Amino acid sequence: MRSSTSGSEPAAADRVQRERYDSVGRRRVIVILGTLLFCLVGIEAGARFAFARISRIERRVMTEHVAAQQLRRSSSVSPVLLAGDSLLLLDFDLNVLPHKLPAGVHLQRFSIEQTAYLDWLFGLRRLFSEGARPAVVILCIAPNSLVSSTIQGDYSAFYLYKVADIPAIAKKAGYDLTKESSLLFAHYSLFFAGRSNLRNFILSRVFPAYAGALHNLLTHPPAPMPREEVLSISQPRFQELKRLCGSYGAHFVYVIAPGFGIQEGAIVEAGSRAGVPVVVPVHSDAWPPSKFSDGFHLNEAAAREFTEKLSPALDSLLASYDFAAK
Repeated sequence: MRSSTSGSEPAAADRVQRERYDSVGRRRVIVILGTLLFCLVGIEAGARFAFARISRIERRVMTEHVAAQQLRRSSSVSPVLLAGDSLLLLDFDLNVLPHKLPAGVHLQRFSIEQTAYLDWLFGLRRLFSEGARPAVVILCIAPNSLVSSTIQGDYSAFYLYKVADIPAIAKKAGYDLTKESSLLFAHYSLFFAGRSNLRNFILSRVFPAYAGALHNLLTHPPAPMPREEVLSISQPRFQELKRLCGSYGAHFVYVIAPGFGIQEGAIVEAGSRAGVPVVVPVHSDAWPPSKFSDGFHLNEAAAREFTEKLSPALDSLLASYDFAAK
């Protein structure tokens, strides 16, 4: 007859062996997760530091973002935030504009390409919550972007959206849970948020001719919207932007850049109803295609001419505001 002690020895040995295997397995999992975390941190660090050093566009966006966050009003300085898409970037000549405005006005551009109304509504909310206090916010985005419910996407999630706003943004943009999760991840990771920009950067370096052809293929004037639709959508959006800026003591202005087929009258009327100045230095369809580099953005000489026409209107408008520090 076998004793109970001898019968328990194999079981105890099996238990010790299993515990040893479990311990080894846990260590392997920890090592794998640690290695993965190290790689992710390295990739993110590379995106935040190396990409900004080699990419002129990324460096500009980073610099403008930080500068916009630091805007503060004072008795001697009246900061004006120029916010917008590629029209702001390419159609405004900032070598000319600052010298045409009232003394004490400090212009700060913050331009992110392919952004639209929702991007800047929530982007301005984030900037204000971070302490930015411009005296005036001047928005220049394409009129179709003003009435669109699309968003730039992951890149805006990093630079423009607050985490708490992402569910609301996703809902307004019609995003599903997968796309909403992507926005959340992009808010914390520049590598993930800027992966398309990184791909385009590499493409422009390796295949510049192809990248240029692709840009020209994708850049074209949008199809015009019916006047009443533009009016009904843009008026409450102007009101919302004005209310947001006004709650922080800032004036809000919208500028229409030159283009084709713009429902200019509807946008001006919407601004008038909402109490928002809409500045139109050059009327829609007034300039020939020869003044545009790609059918949408102005060439360098036309941008200078547009800025010269814009300056008096902005000078008069800004001079009418009370810039007392608030």
